[in-house]
Amino acid sequence: MNLSADGASAARRFLVQHGRPLEQALYAFHFERGPADAVLDALTPYQNSDGGFGHGLEPDLQLADSSAIVTTVGLQHLRDVKAGADNPLVQRAIAYLLTTYDPSIQTWQIIPANVDDAPHAPWWAYDDELSHRWHGFLANPRAEIVGYLVEYAALVPPELLTELGAAVVAHLEANPQPEMHDLLCYIRLVETEALPGALRERMLPLLSAVIDETVARDASAWAEYGLQPLTVVSSPESPFAGLLADALPANLDYLVQQQGEDGAWAPNWSWFGLYDEAWPASERAWKGVLTVKALRQLRAFGRL
Repeated sequence: MNLSADGASAARRFLVQHGRPLEQALYAFHFERGPADAVLDALTPYQNSDGGFGHGLEPDLQLADSSAIVTTVGLQHLRDVKAGADNPLVQRAIAYLLTTYDPSIQTWQIIPANVDDAPHAPWWAYDDELSHRWHGFLANPRAEIVGYLVEYAALVPPELLTELGAAVVAHLEANPQPEMHDLLCYIRLVETEALPGALRERMLPLLSAVIDETVARDASAWAEYGLQPLTVVSSPESPFAGLLADALPANLDYLVQQQGEDGAWAPNWSWFGLYDEAWPASERAWKGVLTVKALRQLRAFGRL
């Protein structure tokens, strides 16, 4: 099942009419030969003077102030458009991460204490359970951040890279059943091209095992929030594409079918009544994010 020309046009129309400037620039970059500089320009307002990212770049977290988790989202986009270590946005983001790193716990606190200053999803509450809820921050956000530090190694002290690389892999080996969000951080790490091969080789079998065990292959489970094949496989080049080859065709069909009448793909989660006045804007932002992602995955697998 392919996305029709009308479906692709409807998706573009949604992004033009309702998408944030960032998702509009990303769509143009990936599908219309738009310039990377336009993406960088659209990303700039989300970066604070301390180098971290905030301002609702992650639509479930509307706080203007910087946070580790939103900075990882900023770096996802910077890596996506191949911004180099000489790019000022990259330099400031890496400097923020180096400044906010807590060596006493070998990681970063995922969100700041003043998160309630702005609307956010309930799972971003700052409370006594925060560290427990996010497993000590030892995978999320640490594993993903390590990938960006490796990517931009020219900006990072070599001894810190060595220390954190060893710590992340050791943590996975000691805890080989990561939950969904931790798993996604590990996947972004192993997909970092510059990651030393020895570290990747230690991680891939462990991640393959947990993916094989936890990704839902039955379409009846895909309407719920959870791990689908396309959650962990972004393209045929993914290291896990072969593992899920049996389930990917049906999941791609399902993705085509999930396009809404407005042309967008919508989140299958909500804020469960928290900040009701703010959720519609967050949902609309998520639609833009998810629509660009869906179009990219469908094209990668030849479904456009």
